[in-house]
Amino acid sequence: MMPSPLRQLRILTGEAVRDAGRRRIVTGMVVLSLLSLFVIDSCTSCASGPVIVDGREVDASEMLGFTSIILFGMVALWAVALAGVLAADHLTQTLEDGSARLVLARPVSRSVFAIARLAGSLVVSLGTGAVLLGMTAFFLKARHDYGLAPAAWSAGVATLGAITVASLAMVASFWLPRLLTFLLVFGMVGSLALTNWASMAGAELSAVWSAADRFGPPIGTGLALAASLWTGMDLEAEPLRVGLRLLLWATFSPALLAVLFTRREV
Repeated sequence: MMPSPLRQLRILTGEAVRDAGRRRIVTGMVVLSLLSLFVIDSCTSCASGPVIVDGREVDASEMLGFTSIILFGMVALWAVALAGVLAADHLTQTLEDGSARLVLARPVSRSVFAIARLAGSLVVSLGTGAVLLGMTAFFLKARHDYGLAPAAWSAGVATLGAITVASLAMVASFWLPRLLTFLLVFGMVGSLALTNWASMAGAELSAVWSAADRFGPPIGTGLALAASLWTGMDLEAEPLRVGLRLLLWATFSPALLAVLFTRREV
């Protein structure tokens, strides 16, 4: 009796997670990410307690608003980029070593196989990102009494952004070599975030970047909205519209990956 697609997906996802755990680049990126907790710890503790400004004592928590945007935003963007890097060759590697042919020789759908490889890489990257974002939120809450709602919003933005970027990275790996795919991931995440932030600041954008801001995944906009809950800044972006765009991209990108992989020669 042939297993159901959901059972196939669960089994293949487990195999993809184990494969990811054996890759050197995965181990290196995860270790680097966890070591960055020491930097986060230092950044959140350096401004704890009273600070003297112009001869008067100021509560450090009042000064940490902009710092929290940079710190939490950078951590969230790193989590998104990490997802793209780890997913970039997690599918094409199976094509190169022939393991994909062995799996697909059984009654396994190509789309299920592609989504399982994506899910396996996301388990590792999102798990690492959850630790980073969770510890950063804990430091900000414990040391500066910052609420957890913005952290939860940021985590949601990072999760949807990671699914989108990881899926598109897998798609790009069908035609681009590994190094170029890695560079594309970092370039895409950084440029999208900067474009979103520039647009929110009122900067004039070219037609291409304006289109990217309006129709691309609004990762930077979502993170800015999350940070505004901490700082009290009034931003023009509508949270519901931004959330729907992120969800749409996180749905469309894996679907695109599945469709393109079914048409690819193995």
